[in-house]
Amino acid sequence: MKKYLSMICCLAVLFTAGCGDDDTGGEDGPKGEAKLTAFSFTAESNPDCLVKDYTGTISGTAVSVKVPAGTDVSALVATFETADGESTVTVGGTPQVSGTTANDFSDPVDYLVNLGKKNALYTVTVSELPEAVWTKVTELEMEGGNNILLEIDPTDNKPALAISTKDEGDLLYAKITGSTISPVIAQEKPASQPSFGFSKSGQPYIMYYNSTEKFNRITTFTNNSWKLQDITIDRPLVNTGTGPTICDIDNKIFFFTSNNAASGAIAKRGHNITIFDGSQWYTQQTIPGRSGYTYYPVARVVNDIMYVLMLNPVSPNSFSIYTYKNGTWTTVVDSFAYTTSEEGATPTYYGIGSKCPDMAIDNDKNIYVGLSYKLGIGYRPHVMKFTYNEQTNTYEEGNRLGRAIETTSGDFCKIALSPIGIPYVAYLDSDTEKVMVASLDNKTKDWGTPTSISSDMYTTDFVLKFAKDGTAYLVYGTSDTAINAISHKISLYKLATAE
Repeated sequence: MKKYLSMICCLAVLFTAGCGDDDTGGEDGPKGEAKLTAFSFTAESNPDCLVKDYTGTISGTAVSVKVPAGTDVSALVATFETADGESTVTVGGTPQVSGTTANDFSDPVDYLVNLGKKNALYTVTVSELPEAVWTKVTELEMEGGNNILLEIDPTDNKPALAISTKDEGDLLYAKITGSTISPVIAQEKPASQPSFGFSKSGQPYIMYYNSTEKFNRITTFTNNSWKLQDITIDRPLVNTGTGPTICDIDNKIFFFTSNNAASGAIAKRGHNITIFDGSQWYTQQTIPGRSGYTYYPVARVVNDIMYVLMLNPVSPNSFSIYTYKNGTWTTVVDSFAYTTSEEGATPTYYGIGSKCPDMAIDNDKNIYVGLSYKLGIGYRPHVMKFTYNEQTNTYEEGNRLGRAIETTSGDFCKIALSPIGIPYVAYLDSDTEKVMVASLDNKTKDWGTPTSISSDMYTTDFVLKFAKDGTAYLVYGTSDTAINAISHKISLYKLATAE
């Protein structure tokens, strides 16, 4: 009996010892470390201010993280890991949940890691990366003045170009791979005034004007070759009648032009919508209730809503914006380019520049319009913001962001939004004949100092676009003489988010 009791006691001692070695038990508490092992800010947890992940460096109890210049750090959500899954993390006594809890990192923030009786205090400091700069990707030498359009392939975030010569030569398409532009003929001449866009699946469509037929035609890349579509579109207003973008929504492809045919279902200079539903083409479609002259239709799709901007070339000049969702068209904006704002003064309506306007929409449905209006002896680029009111489902007009530049000329104004909603405007400085870009500062809410893209002069067409990864692309053509405006070079630049 004593022998058995002795064995039982030994087993009990061993069992007790085993329990004491367990990291989650014992009088001294867990035996793991109170320690941060990883710290970062991810795009997934911070969709409104980051498009990439930024990983912190941990040195002792100091954590350093660099984010792009201009990032709003007032409510960043941190993603972190600890050495022991049972550790608790607090900031100022507030429990922290990785990937969920936001903090203001304008100043260093102390993270307290606790494991039983063990504590470790980490100080997290957030600073800015160097300002991103515009760098040249590549250039292409060409003969003849060019129409140039830039779009971003939604499947790989890579830029692509549609190019036609103003002397109605061949229509070219070029997907940019690395630093190489390799144009291919999408349609043999005569082709001019292209309109360009991608379907959601990455299929390119190009609409162009055939001066021999006096029609617009459409070509698309399918089954490894460019194929002309069996559709003709009534003669458009050359130079003012074709929008720069083709839209994919509701499993349909939309094309927008301004009609210049003297006869037909649509009045001369009225808008003409062409739709492809995947099997059949429909032309001479219109926006219900829209009438009168139309110049430069611009279309964009954001979050399954299509926005269409059209200039109203009557006196005084104005523009209208429509939305399309689930088959329903709605007029959301009717506005003049600019009026006097003095109380009691008679409104003064400035003329809108004849060059193509531009439009961008953020994820909150706010609309930014880039245009130029005539003030004094010349035109000035201008950006207007129309703020969406979710409660009333209406737009507040007249919230003008002001002139991006001080210049007496500039009948060009391209507007683009970064993925986190920062407006950028590109324009041609009439004094230097160079392409300039300015962005709106998130902190000051004013335009920053304009950047000269390059030393090239005598610029023809140019386009500014953002890819979803945060990289901006700008393409422009340069000519050898201001008088002849014969383009000899196409240049592509990018503004990459700082790494």
